[in-house]
Amino acid sequence: MPKFTRMEPSDVLIGRARSAAAERAQYVEAVSGSDAGKIELGRGENPSRVKRLLSEAAREAGTKVRSSWEDKSQRVLLWKKVGR
Repeated sequence: MPKFTRMEPSDVLIGRARSAAAERAQYVEAVSGSDAGKIELGRGENPSRVKRLLSEAAREAGTKVRSSWEDKSQRVLLWKKVGR
């Protein structure tokens, strides 16, 4: 007979959310650890995904972040905390 365990919905990550949460953890650590920084994208990384992960991480860390691309090639994203 299977064993059923009650869990909170926020504790359950299914499908893509699980891998995104693991990747977002690096962003949360960076946002929590400093007031500003830059993210250098590797070959094949999607610029819009990186920017989205940064904003999700900031929301998770309870802070606001502004960001912009260093140049038109969108290979380096500069960010800083705003308003506390």
